Amino acid sequence: MANAVLHSIHPLLRQPGCASWTLYLDKLGFERNGDAESKTSALKEAKSIYGKQKDRLKESLPIARWLSALGKQHGDRYRCVTLVNQSPLMLHLGRASVLENVGIYTDRTTGLPTIPGSAIKGVLGTWATWEANRQQDGSFPEADDWQMSRASFPADRAERILGCNLDSGSEHAGDIVFVGAYPKTVPVLGLDIVNPHRDANGRDTNPIPNVFLCIEPGTQWDFVFYAKVGTANAKTWLDATDTWLKDALAQSGVGAKTAAGYGRFGSAATSSVPVGVTVKVLTPEEQAQKTAAIQNLRNDYTEAEFKNKIVDRLNPGKLEQLKGEIEKLQKPENQVALDRLKKLLALKDYKKIREGLRDKAWFPKEWLPTP
Repeated sequence: MANAVLHSIHPLLRQPGCASWTLYLDKLGFERNGDAESKTSALKEAKSIYGKQKDRLKESLPIARWLSALGKQHGDRYRCVTLVNQSPLMLHLGRASVLENVGIYTDRTTGLPTIPGSAIKGVLGTWATWEANRQQDGSFPEADDWQMSRASFPADRAERILGCNLDSGSEHAGDIVFVGAYPKTVPVLGLDIVNPHRDANGRDTNPIPNVFLCIEPGTQWDFVFYAKVGTANAKTWLDATDTWLKDALAQSGVGAKTAAGYGRFGSAATSSVPVGVTVKVLTPEEQAQKTAAIQNLRNDYTEAEFKNKIVDRLNPGKLEQLKGEIEKLQKPENQVALDRLKKLLALKDYKKIREGLRDKAWFPKEWLPTP
């Protein structure tokens, strides 16, 4: 019964006018008793549904009109900073989903990827701590020795912007309200991996890479914040927040895997290395493994999908079902799958299948071996 319901809902989600790609991601992507590739397949499907709903997601972009109204409401107390994500962005790995560790945050109503104001405020709080503890040579003390130093850093600025955070209890909130960050265009979704962890003996504890959704580099985002009504010298605090925001997002980043260079933002497509932060560099072996895995993610076929959607349909009674795969097989990222299909069709056992496909107007004849 449950499978029947899923099969009836999936075609609806694939319709261009459907705005519920997150419904599949959060509720319908789980495969009971699925194999190790089931999460990968589900995220690929979610990414595909997202792409088909791009026009509908564009309708959510007029949020710019709301931001404009917000700017008129707060006047000089309003600030909007436009930045570009220069590296992949992973955010909200703990998203409530039937799939573990998804890696994307979206507006609950529209499904459009956004960055919540709480995440931005958290990044600035960390950056303020780093700035407070920076030593004269530009380095940082050991983590256990970090304490906010009022003598070397204007801690009152951090308290005015972010609020009081004393161990004895908070005395007041900050004067700056962080609304969030919103894309100017519909972001491009991608798939990324975390390499399997190794034990003390160098053996892979889990040979299957963990797959995540991410936002590909190149999207412009509006970071919005404003000063509360009645804030004295609001421009001073807005300017300080503006500076911290640009520095923190360029040198620290936001979201997951920032130590590996993810979640970095800037005003132009330039890379930046964090000050006082060591970016993890993969070994050549790890980088090769990751590159191969990501390249494999770009195709539309896992091993199970290739068997179910290609191999199983290479029989006289199912050839028409292969028609729906032709467009996908023509995509450059699916060249490996296409080459595998050509090799199968060249085998002696597939002689009758070749003859059947030659009679199909929709099947590219150049995929068949020369008689």
